[in-house]
Amino acid sequence: MPLPSPPPRPWRETAILAAALCALKLALLGVDPTVRYFLGDSASYLHSALTGWIPPDRSFLYGWILRVSAVATHQIMAVTLLQSLFGVATACLVFAIARCDLGLGRRASAGLALLLAIEPAQLFYERMLMAESAGTLCLIAMIAAGLAWLRRPHWLWPGLWALAGILAVALRMSLLPVVLGFALLPPLVAWLAGHPAAPRRRLAAHLALAALATLCAHKAYQHLYGRLAPSRPDYIADSGYFRLGLVAPLVTPAQVARVGLPPDLLDRVGPPLHDPATRESQIWSDDGLIARVREAAGAGGNRAARKLAAYALREDPLGLVRMAASTLRGYFEPTAVRSRLEDDLGTRPLEADTAGDLLRCCGYDGRGVEAKRNPVLRWFAASTPWLTLCYFGLAPLALAAVAVQWRRRRAAMLLLALASLGQVAALALFSHIVSFRYLHPLPALFLLALGGLCGGLNRPPAAPDGDGGRSTSAS
Repeated sequence: MPLPSPPPRPWRETAILAAALCALKLALLGVDPTVRYFLGDSASYLHSALTGWIPPDRSFLYGWILRVSAVATHQIMAVTLLQSLFGVATACLVFAIARCDLGLGRRASAGLALLLAIEPAQLFYERMLMAESAGTLCLIAMIAAGLAWLRRPHWLWPGLWALAGILAVALRMSLLPVVLGFALLPPLVAWLAGHPAAPRRRLAAHLALAALATLCAHKAYQHLYGRLAPSRPDYIADSGYFRLGLVAPLVTPAQVARVGLPPDLLDRVGPPLHDPATRESQIWSDDGLIARVREAAGAGGNRAARKLAAYALREDPLGLVRMAASTLRGYFEPTAVRSRLEDDLGTRPLEADTAGDLLRCCGYDGRGVEAKRNPVLRWFAASTPWLTLCYFGLAPLALAAVAVQWRRRRAAMLLLALASLGQVAALALFSHIVSFRYLHPLPALFLLALGGLCGGLNRPPAAPDGDGGRSTSAS
């Protein structure tokens, strides 16, 4: 049976859309250009940009982005404009995926891109000195490269999704689980879906190539970080401490003794150790578990924390699921939502040193910004029901899209659904707090899943075409 016609290549359409979205973003910047900052994170990124210091607990790549934009130009708006372009690029990728992979027409695809361009979390974090906009762009680029490979299995694509994936991790460590999970997905999905354009031998070769590209990209990044920090090769220097903080309620005195730490160490921890809600305090408080491990282990604290976390998780793996359920319930507790949202909105004032650096190096007086309630902030503050819907509705929506597209675009929808499920699962299992900031990538995935569902529902059932779900053209 002959293969279906190739999908559209909407380069001209994408260029026109990009120009329109740039104009829209500029207009919205004119309405609300207020640059915001988040707790100590923004201060850490700024310090990294000014001094070259490598943070032990977060991305150094975003510090470089600040350096070549706001610091180099002495204009804070340079980074806001750059992040707005990141938002335009993400929306254009959504448009291209909708046109080429989901069966949507030009107008429907452009509608999805427009919705993402004005989505509250996207607009808010384009104005934040934070890595969310850049990280989400890299995540969607990774998925787009995988979908492009399904359309045309070329050796170049595995390298591109490996590169996009490690850039996403370099910007947002929370994306590591989904990036690693995605690494081999396109060839595996093609095999499961019976892709006609890729024989098994070729699939096996591309699977090996994807594994090699991912391994090389991640090892290269880890060694680069180790040279720059300097520290042992890793994604971040304090990875062991963060792993321990995540599983802190599962730690027992026997495990503490097993790694050579004082048996009474847990007795000296201030925040209630077995309460999952205190995990943030265990990481950051002066009397938290991490602080006590640092005191007891000295220079070997990170290594001891890594071992302790491994013991805790190995002996009670379901404990992570129980803690995830506890965190998820918080999204439906008004008190927890209000408390976290206040932090996410950046309502804490800048420290004097950070305010001085912003004014001196970026020409920005950030004093009093935390008290301003500008339009974009109010838009984001009102979006908690929408972001909660994206979190809890993405998985069933993505599975529904697979069901309705099973005969037409099985491979593409399976890949998108598995990436979406992976991101939801990663957020549930590895987020220790209720945070709407963590949900930043979900609206793009939610809109894509919605587009896939609509693309299937708006077309009459098709006879099996023998393509195993290869994307077909859409007008």
